[in-house]
Amino acid sequence: MFHARLPITNTYTSCQALVFQTTLVNEGGCYNSNTGHFVASVSGVYMFTMQYCTETDKWARFDIVKEGTPLQRSVDNGIGGARCFSMQAFAKVSMGEKVWVRSTYSTSEVYQSDPNSNSFAGMLINNLVI
Repeated sequence: MFHARLPITNTYTSCQALVFQTTLVNEGGCYNSNTGHFVASVSGVYMFTMQYCTETDKWARFDIVKEGTPLQRSVDNGIGGARCFSMQAFAKVSMGEKVWVRSTYSTSEVYQSDPNSNSFAGMLINNLVI
């Protein structure tokens, strides 16, 4: 299980990984706060969640990906003011496979309005014998 946060407002380019540098929980040490990647230590069914906030008139498009393949996508065009979004994904992940969050737009901005605003988390739901 891991839970990490983004410490600052930042802009990301297309295909750039978001690196959630403030690690709150990292049981087993599978989340890398330098790369933003979670690497499964055991095969299983996992749940991942990401929350992010945007400012007025700022675009943001993000995917939760497994080995580069999208599991879940979220898009915001910033119309209507600053707000926060969340997305979840469930996936079978084999030992050694990576899961991370990436931008899918040329300039996706994450707004840090509060220390608890932007986060990425995941946990093992069920071990699989593969």
